[in-house]
Amino acid sequence: MPFSRACCLVLLIGAGCSPNTDLAAERHAPSTTTDGGRTSEAGLAVGLPELVDPPGGAVQVPPNLAKVILRFSEPLQTSDASASLQLRASDNTEVALALGDVVPCSGTCYAAILVGVLQPATNYVVEIGADALHFEGGKPVPAGKVGSFATADASDEYAPLIGGFAMTVVEGCVQAQFITDEPAWAEIVITGGDQVASLDLGTIDTRFELLAHLPDLPADVDAQAVVRATDRAGNSADSPAVALHLPPKVPRLVITEVLANPAGSEYTQEFVELKNLEAEPVSLAGMLVEDKTGSDVLPDVAVPAGGFALVVAATFVADDGKDPVPRDGTAIVPVSGRIGADGLSNAGEPVRLVSGDGVVVSQYGGWVDVSATAWNGMSVHRVSVDACDQPSAWTSTPEMPTPGW
Repeated sequence: MPFSRACCLVLLIGAGCSPNTDLAAERHAPSTTTDGGRTSEAGLAVGLPELVDPPGGAVQVPPNLAKVILRFSEPLQTSDASASLQLRASDNTEVALALGDVVPCSGTCYAAILVGVLQPATNYVVEIGADALHFEGGKPVPAGKVGSFATADASDEYAPLIGGFAMTVVEGCVQAQFITDEPAWAEIVITGGDQVASLDLGTIDTRFELLAHLPDLPADVDAQAVVRATDRAGNSADSPAVALHLPPKVPRLVITEVLANPAGSEYTQEFVELKNLEAEPVSLAGMLVEDKTGSDVLPDVAVPAGGFALVVAATFVADDGKDPVPRDGTAIVPVSGRIGADGLSNAGEPVRLVSGDGVVVSQYGGWVDVSATAWNGMSVHRVSVDACDQPSAWTSTPEMPTPGW
């Protein structure tokens, strides 16, 4: 018989009662693989996909499991979508698996949908038959046992409970957090104007944090967001909606490098590098570059599509013989006097690019101290132009300057 719930989720603590099929305290069987052998300790053939969810050795898996997730070393042929896989029980009865869509994971993962219901309190092995699946190049996926798990005594008939959902939008990026009372896949669904977009959080979990770029939605409108969580049995629930305001549209300009401690004079050679991610040139007219205590209004200089600009002091010398020369084609953007209040602090201080309407377009948080003698002539670089503004988006130690590169 299905279990019952006697209590509900405690927001932000997540200590509420959970179904007896929940895997918050999931246990896994030990498994090792020999370097040169054809099988692992669990008897799995080398080269087979990995059982991602339920993870190999899991217990208390709901008998009404909706799908299993398999990670492959490379993409599969789409013609294999109807290939039959199976779950084999300890009594040799089988439940078929139908290969489904690609799902988010750190690799190439596919969902395999159960065609039937599992027996309670039973051990199951995921098996791939001979010549059932093929990689895109035509090579067959090895046949054999992929992994195993054990089912719980009862089905999971209840949707996840969601708590602690909070969400903000800063500089075009969404920051969100929430918890669920049982392992679940989750997505955040944002409705703005007449458009809807979702952010898939990928792997199954009970505690979620997200920092990602805002989907393509109308600008400068009120919106709402909900968490949609789905457990292993396919039970789904939505959280209460959170209200938010989508920011005005700003050009896709990103601060990509900051040189606060040049080899040459700090009065002339400091720079803040910008990259234009738009397909068209973008004018900087009316925008501001700010440091902790001061700001500069930028002149009407166009940043080439996909190109770079250097915000520099009024007395900047392109080739001072000590610092790298800017790449040809880089837009040079001089400000009145020095950058910010009185130049950039070597100890690290925030640097922001702000639109004429006061919206922060991009920022470096001053996360790296470059005042040490060893860092003289070194700059701090953004690791990826697609990363949201956070410490991990920047190099943790200074590197050689690359102005315009």
